[in-house]
Amino acid sequence: DQNIHVMVKSLNELPLGLSISDDDAVGFRVWAPYPTRAELLVVGADSTPNAVPTRLELEKLHDTHTFGGCFTLEQIPIGAKYRLEFHLPDGRTIERADAYARRLEEDRWCVVVDNREKSFQWDQNYKLKPYEEFVIYELHIGSYTPAGTFVSATSKLEHIADLGFTAVEVMPIAEFSDMTENWGYNPRLMMALHKKYGTPEEFKAFVKRAHELGLAVIVDVVLHHGSVGGNELWDYDGWEEGANGGIYHERAPDTPWGRAFAFWKREVVDMQLAACSMWLGEYKCDGLRFDSANDLPHHCVQHLTFCLREAFPGRLLSAEVTPENPQALENLGFDSLWVHSGYFDSIQQHKALGRGHHGGSDWSAGWDLPRLRTVMVLHYGFSKPTNAIKYMLGSHDQIGCQHGGKIYDDYAMIGGQHRYSSDQFGGGRNDPPAVAASRLWYTANVTAACIPMVFMGSEWLQPGWWNDDVHHRLNWDHRDDDAGSKFMTFMKEVNALRKLYPNLKHGWANVLHEDRQSGVMAVERVVEGGPDERIVIVVNCGRTPFQSGDYGVWVKGGRFEQVFNSQAPQYGGWDGWLTNDKGPIDSHDGKIYISLPEQCTLVFKQIA
Repeated sequence: DQNIHVMVKSLNELPLGLSISDDDAVGFRVWAPYPTRAELLVVGADSTPNAVPTRLELEKLHDTHTFGGCFTLEQIPIGAKYRLEFHLPDGRTIERADAYARRLEEDRWCVVVDNREKSFQWDQNYKLKPYEEFVIYELHIGSYTPAGTFVSATSKLEHIADLGFTAVEVMPIAEFSDMTENWGYNPRLMMALHKKYGTPEEFKAFVKRAHELGLAVIVDVVLHHGSVGGNELWDYDGWEEGANGGIYHERAPDTPWGRAFAFWKREVVDMQLAACSMWLGEYKCDGLRFDSANDLPHHCVQHLTFCLREAFPGRLLSAEVTPENPQALENLGFDSLWVHSGYFDSIQQHKALGRGHHGGSDWSAGWDLPRLRTVMVLHYGFSKPTNAIKYMLGSHDQIGCQHGGKIYDDYAMIGGQHRYSSDQFGGGRNDPPAVAASRLWYTANVTAACIPMVFMGSEWLQPGWWNDDVHHRLNWDHRDDDAGSKFMTFMKEVNALRKLYPNLKHGWANVLHEDRQSGVMAVERVVEGGPDERIVIVVNCGRTPFQSGDYGVWVKGGRFEQVFNSQAPQYGGWDGWLTNDKGPIDSHDGKIYISLPEQCTLVFKQIA
């Protein structure tokens, strides 16, 4: 009896799912309160569908409502396939996937994955980046390359690094259903990688290569609901009442995307913590982005962020919170929030005023610069630049469309469409004013108080909208044409500004100048008492150029040098524009007097 008690106690201490110890013992435990018996069914890696599985009995552990067992690698080899068979009180048997599986195949067969540290050769010299160094490139694995796999995406990481990005954020890659959408926001399991993308080893190779290139890796996680179709956690252990979804969804509400998880249960919260910990631990990722975090119970988010911060210090915990609420930083424990308001404000005003007309009575007073200030400075409630992730050219939400380019009512303020930037700002990638607007706002984005981010394809002005279908995936042909190559040259050089001028990463942002009629504002990035050069950014949103060297901008005083011009000819700007690249500019009565092209962002550094 004493030996049985010791064995049961040790089984209860096993992590949920399948684990392999350093001495090659294989442990397995599953949360399943309802069944009377549970077995692991194991077949070889290359077995046929009709193969007879080996059956391994699991011990019922009443204290934790789980079943568990300890086995050997001979019984459960790495690469073998396994699934569960539950025996229910009414005499039925059902087969289920491991809720904690790292790899899922057809018919609920899971693959035995060696997730021990020693199973993969990581770069032991890699060091986490400070958040302020992040310039994020967001991508969707399934449509980033024609093959849509981890392997093919890995081969294209140099493209991202060469453009001066320092972090890559991947849209959800946990196993999801393609019955409703292919963006990844409908998870079937929380810890298995989407099988069409590749294997755990291939994603580890993706992360390792990214780190070698100086790219941090952030993973988008969807924790609040399960997939409408193919949800492997639905009716998991055979018990349910009134189609409540069983143990993982009991008493949880429906959401617009699927049934929420039962976050009032410790076991459900523990599963989500295990999923988040897997990305940061087993895969060595540098951060997480919590999708629609306001749809998660606050107590659950607080528990997750507290535990993750304690176990994985230095990892970025960012979130989508709509409407934007900086209280989520303190109340929920996030480092950064996605901020999209500047995107909508800039496009709305550009459509009204930035095309050279007055915009009607709503805009008779000119540009609403107080709304555009938040592009450059911090929203009220944010305490430092890394609190805000801004994407003035759009993220997957603003660029992606799963409904054939339809008009959306909630996008009516910007014309109702989800599109890449040059299509939002005008007539597309071959329309000079639309491209100039894309350049001016991305320059503003990179020099603003924030962590900047772009969505894949923005670097070569991909036309239309993005989706994972064959017609709207990333089109690499645009990289080599004239419009694409010039915009990539621009993006590489503007990204480099953050490395050249540290104040752009951590300096405070203060508004110096506003001209509502013309749509011009100037902002300084400065660390009070700091050793770095003060940077002044002048943004001309409008179509009025100032070409006589007499446009006055209040800068408080000093001598300045122009270091960047978004309308430079090498980026596609008109070669007739006059700027201020002939030498230093001295201030007079606190102002510098400059030439300023239309639809242009200029960057100056103070040299005296």
